[in-house]
Amino acid sequence: MSAKAIHAVTMPKWGIEMTEGTLTAWTAQEGQVVGKGDPILEVETDKIVNTVEAPAAGILRKITAEAGEIRPVGSLVAVLADESVSDTDVAEFVAAFQGASVSFEPEGYGAAEVANDPDASEPRVSPIARRLAEKLGIDVSQIRGTGRNGRVSKEDVEAHAAASNTNPQTRTRMSPTRATIARRLTDSKATIPHYRVEIEVDVGHLQVRRKQLTDAKVSLNDMLVHCTAQALAQHPALNSHLDGDEIVQFARADIGIAVATSAGLITPVVRDAGAKSPVEIARIIAELSQRARRGALRREEISDATFSISNLGMFGLSRFDAIINPPQVAILAVGSAQERVVARDGAAVIAQMLTLTLSADHRVVDGAVAAAFLATLREIIER
Repeated sequence: MSAKAIHAVTMPKWGIEMTEGTLTAWTAQEGQVVGKGDPILEVETDKIVNTVEAPAAGILRKITAEAGEIRPVGSLVAVLADESVSDTDVAEFVAAFQGASVSFEPEGYGAAEVANDPDASEPRVSPIARRLAEKLGIDVSQIRGTGRNGRVSKEDVEAHAAASNTNPQTRTRMSPTRATIARRLTDSKATIPHYRVEIEVDVGHLQVRRKQLTDAKVSLNDMLVHCTAQALAQHPALNSHLDGDEIVQFARADIGIAVATSAGLITPVVRDAGAKSPVEIARIIAELSQRARRGALRREEISDATFSISNLGMFGLSRFDAIINPPQVAILAVGSAQERVVARDGAAVIAQMLTLTLSADHRVVDGAVAAAFLATLREIIER
């Protein structure tokens, strides 16, 4: 067998911290002829979906990982080979690669399963059966396998679950996106001395101005992004990153906008928001949000924000606290605009009020600086 006639497709490594990826979809099928660089697979990692390209031209002879599986970096997910390579050669290639790298168990290689099992006393379980058992919260060691040499099948797991009197459980491993969010927020709360300041703002004039922009669909949030960028220009201490012992201030405001997706919170970035009109900001946020919910954002579109805004006003919340996304030093939480009775010139009037809560890193931003920023932001909004 020629060394150049067969090629491994492995889980690539994107970024220093990447250790595994989730296969979301195969865009090529077994038996399909592909060219070098053709897209064959989509992998989710760190909040975005990346495309894996064929490392060489050939036929996709064997797929060794299904959509939905999580595989470590460097593990085998498929084999490319030309017609001169036999099925036996492909099977031997897979078996040899698996023995050196990951725990995938090809059907028909019972001896390899035992040799690669770190605990030979544990019953042999098919990958599908193991995933189902984990999902249902079932200990596979309690299942009697009916397959060859006592191998546990998917049907064995289902039968055990049906016969069990215990309350079934559903266990779902965190997606790479959710795991990244969990790790970063935990680090943020553990290492950043958060404090919060809040202010009440009358957004009546801002709502009038928004409705005057009849040529575009501009939301209150789009207007707030525009106003926040103007305030950051006057208070650059909040438009900063903390890098070790150095404070890095930025000349322009690249504002991250928190967007809720099925995979978790994604923060696409509006670049140089201070130089853009509310209409431009509205168009950019709409496009980024739509692609965020499809998982189609590029890495550069969710990285290097200098400041962030999280708006939960659409859920009717009057106020909430947000967690800082390091290395940023502040984040603005926006509640809902609500009609309230307020005092004006000795009289009670109804105004459309909104609560803004700023979370700041006390290592970089003093309380007086945060208060001054909110005062400026309120002045810009109400003006």
